[in-house]
Amino acid sequence: MKYLDKLADNQVLYEYTKAFFDGDIPDFLERYLTLPMFQTLEGKGQFCGVENANLFHPKSKYNRLDHSMNCAGIIWHLTKDKKRTIKALCHDLSTVSFAHTIDFLLKDTINQNAAESLIDRKRMLSSSKEFLNYLKEDGLTLEDICFLEQDSLIDLPRPGLCVDRLEGIMHINYIWLNTCALEDIKTILNDLRVLTNEQGKEEIGFKTPAVGQLFFELMLNYAYCMQSKEDKYPMQFIADLLSIAIKDGLLTLRDLYTLKEEKIVSLLKENYEIWQTFEKIDYVKSSNICPSGYYVAVDAKKRYAIPLVQIGPKTMRITDFDVLCNDKLQQFWKFKEQKYLFHDKINMLVREDLC
Repeated sequence: MKYLDKLADNQVLYEYTKAFFDGDIPDFLERYLTLPMFQTLEGKGQFCGVENANLFHPKSKYNRLDHSMNCAGIIWHLTKDKKRTIKALCHDLSTVSFAHTIDFLLKDTINQNAAESLIDRKRMLSSSKEFLNYLKEDGLTLEDICFLEQDSLIDLPRPGLCVDRLEGIMHINYIWLNTCALEDIKTILNDLRVLTNEQGKEEIGFKTPAVGQLFFELMLNYAYCMQSKEDKYPMQFIADLLSIAIKDGLLTLRDLYTLKEEKIVSLLKENYEIWQTFEKIDYVKSSNICPSGYYVAVDAKKRYAIPLVQIGPKTMRITDFDVLCNDKLQQFWKFKEQKYLFHDKINMLVREDLC
């Protein structure tokens, strides 16, 4: 069954995904989806496990394969380059279940790249002869997939806008936060261009300032969400409970790659009553006074992007010519939740040196 056919019963995902492709999904992408490593991505949610609480109200479930396909769609839309499109499809193959929540587990909340080191990406990919054969037939090598940072459209340091960051901002707004319409997504996609940044590298940007401004507003929604108590609290809670489950011998770090999230959630639900309470929470409190019982006190990575816009013959960051956008960015830099995050009914989970 083709990918879009599988989405036919989910109108939200079907229409969203169609927007990323100029027509149907190319057959050269479809054949990769038959491989187990891509099917594994279907069992890994894009929202780091936060959807297990009742703090947000997304339109739909959205997994790592959905995200990877739509990243590939953007690159295909922009370049019609088969090799780069396949690279985009492969960019998340080493992602573990709960994704960046595992960075919280590994005490890497600022950089959020520790979870990537749990999997030997090259060894994992090289174990599939079929995958290697497909790459060879498509003119790619394993090194092309393992070192995606060599392609600036796919992986680029902030404040640059690469495809992973771009699609992440769009799905957070459209599916997770309900802060934009599908027409906004289409407007953004139709205005995208491959521009040249300050370092002389290719970067995804915008043809017109008005669409760049629209995207910048969505970027701020995303950036504030990633810093919010409603996001940090559940991520740290899940990380702490996973840590306990690992110490209790229910899970291993390796299981975080091989098991689907729903299987891990079932294990947590069956063995820890606190999970039932966690699923029902619909608010998080914050205070600068340390509460009794369980609390979260973490700084998290500031996730953001400052898009490039074509201004006549020049290419500029939007904050370099738009005073309002620059002011809003400065306000974001100053934003900080109160130190301690907690919920009245979550008081039984004890973490060493914090509670």
